[in-house]
Amino acid sequence: MIRILKEFLKSRSGASAIEFSFVAPVMIFFFIASVAVFDMFRTYQNIVEANGVVADVISRQTSIDATFVSNIYGVFTNLQQNSMAPSALRISSIKKTGGVYKLDWKKESGTVSLLKAQVLDSSTLPQITDGDSVIYVEGATTYTMLSSLGFGQMTFAERAFTRPRFISAVAFN
Repeated sequence: MIRILKEFLKSRSGASAIEFSFVAPVMIFFFIASVAVFDMFRTYQNIVEANGVVADVISRQTSIDATFVSNIYGVFTNLQQNSMAPSALRISSIKKTGGVYKLDWKKESGTVSLLKAQVLDSSTLPQITDGDSVIYVEGATTYTMLSSLGFGQMTFAERAFTRPRFISAVAFN
């Protein structure tokens, strides 16, 4: 009996299977984590790109109306990874007059509660000369990590600025 036990303890025939059973869960975890981080980064990049596209399209207009804002919100949501996720868009025209930033007009679409309160000062807005204006686009979307598994939810928010191209300020009708 002792001889059989000594032979069993000296045997290395199952060592690789045991080592694999220790390493496999760690490797699977890191694989799933890398997929989740990539998906999160892609979602963030989509909102950055969508904000830039919206700002660029608006900068080429001379005036916009409620229908245009509704249509551009549709473009914004379709540029997102998951157009079914709640998202929000705020478009503002801001002028600098007498050294102070003033809101000319602001339009919001979508789940507005995702957007933070708008602050108009030099810490959040670009430096512009007196009498000049900018289009300020703020976009937000929710992201659920590994949504099929129901993990945590987070909100991505991004902003973009652009100057009107053909006139001093885009008008809202």
